[in-house]
Amino acid sequence: MKKKLVLHICCAADQSWVVKTLNPDYDLHCFFCNPNIHPAEEYTRRLDDVKKVSRMVQVPLTEDSSNREAWEKAVLGFEHTPEGGERCMRCFLLRLRKTALFCKELGWPAFTTVMSISPHKSTAMLDAAGAAAAKEYNVLYEPFNFKKNNGFLNSIRLSRELDLYRQDYCGCSLSRIERDNRLQNKK
Repeated sequence: MKKKLVLHICCAADQSWVVKTLNPDYDLHCFFCNPNIHPAEEYTRRLDDVKKVSRMVQVPLTEDSSNREAWEKAVLGFEHTPEGGERCMRCFLLRLRKTALFCKELGWPAFTTVMSISPHKSTAMLDAAGAAAAKEYNVLYEPFNFKKNNGFLNSIRLSRELDLYRQDYCGCSLSRIERDNRLQNKK
């Protein structure tokens, strides 16, 4: 019997490779929890492709309510810190706490996140946030480093094959501003 695992999803590009990797060994339930994603059109675009992947791989998907105010409160005072710092840790904690709560409510023993596939995300930071969230809700956090074995490159290839949207910023308005500044500086 496969172990049950709730899989926090941030985008379909990451979801597709991670589900392909875990599906043989785990009974998965995807959980889309991303109150950080801004603007609303970006949120919808990502969610639509997440739904597409879930249908294709026949893995159930639950969408959390998008509570932008909760994200703004979580990062309050850290808006001017760089990506990869304390504001990201606070964002990870918010999203993984909600995932841990969903896991507990579903009655499943464990959860993880697809975010560790990104070369822009600290696996250690994600693991710390996941462990803290798991402890609060008395469930398990399964630490994975999906970057290993060319995970990120494989996700790029698979998302192209499946014609999935690949974003060029993490999703939050602050990351989008940083992206826009980088693009402007290149010009």
